[in-house]
Amino acid sequence: MYSLSNGGFYLAPESDTPFQVSCMNGYEGTLSADALGITVCMYAYSQWSFSDIPELAEACAGQYHLLREYMFEHRR
Repeated sequence: MYSLSNGGFYLAPESDTPFQVSCMNGYEGTLSADALGITVCMYAYSQWSFSDIPELAEACAGQYHLLREYMFEHRR
């Protein structure tokens, strides 16, 4: 788990081996473990932000945007 200076967080596998990824949105490529963790957490936060539980939806929407800010500064 990685805590971000802006209050966000994400999970990522511990691995030096790149991951081959094929997503439902058509993306196919290779991601580092760190980039994969960010991607998976972004998908999860997005899905959960539409929850019928208002507290969960708000928390996940907030985490999505915090991680999104970090993502734009992440090295590729």
